[in-house]
Amino acid sequence: MRKAVFLLAMMAMIFFSCKKDHSKPTPAGKKYPVTFNVTNFTSKQSNFAVKHGANSLADTVNASGAIDILYYAVYSGGMGVHGVVTKQDSSMANFGMITDSLPPGQYQVVFIGGKKEVTEVYSGRTAADRFSYPDNRWQDTFWDEFSITIGNSGISQNVTLKRIVGKLELDITDNIPANADSLVFAVDTEATTLLNDGAFPFPPPSGTVTYSEKIPAGAIGHANFRMDRIIGNTFNPFTVTITCKDASNAIIATATVNSVSVHANEKTILSGNLFSGPPPANSQSFTVKVDTAWNSTVNQQGF
Repeated sequence: MRKAVFLLAMMAMIFFSCKKDHSKPTPAGKKYPVTFNVTNFTSKQSNFAVKHGANSLADTVNASGAIDILYYAVYSGGMGVHGVVTKQDSSMANFGMITDSLPPGQYQVVFIGGKKEVTEVYSGRTAADRFSYPDNRWQDTFWDEFSITIGNSGISQNVTLKRIVGKLELDITDNIPANADSLVFAVDTEATTLLNDGAFPFPPPSGTVTYSEKIPAGAIGHANFRMDRIIGNTFNPFTVTITCKDASNAIIATATVNSVSVHANEKTILSGNLFSGPPPANSQSFTVKVDTAWNSTVNQQGF
């Protein structure tokens, strides 16, 4: 009896060991092609400010081209796969088309698109990689991050970038006096960098940025003077100080607006009188409102 049981066990082992394995394991080291095509943007692209003749300054972005530089990085387990970030500029014939090859696995993919001055600091770790602009002066910037899984075949997919910065617009509703020469607004907490995952670093590395513009001659004596700038700090409230100076750099009027918030792909408008009303000028009240539509003209930007 014991011999029969032994023979049956041996026959079972031979049967299962000889059974064909129809699966096709991936050869060690094999990579598969990966293609990404940055096709367009979900955000609206056009002139930022509503213009009123000479009363408005130049727009803060060129509507004819949304981005000049495109960065691509891929991570596995939070660590960079290639040890370097891919950078394209708009002069390249394949701008917006990324081709890569990856072994089977799960990956995080990051794209950053911005103007010529955007810089990307790559350390090979998603928690540390970041991007910025010189002197904290942000320009229109777009971003996307997503996961992919590579099995036993390649992938090809389109990528749509999303605007990650906001805009701050200043609207002086009373008449500009004859001795006004320049208008300055200072943001006391601007982002110095943003992380590659689109987040504000914590603790946030922040600084003050000041924008100063000469007032056009055609704006003197008129109301509704507007100036706007891109803001990278779309996470924490900040204080805005508005100052008008004459040609000798003496202050004509000033005002402070506290707890101003700007959100990604939205415009925050500061509107109020700077020169008229009861003195002193810094007691003037500025209203704060948000334009979630950004602007009314849609112009999808492709490559």
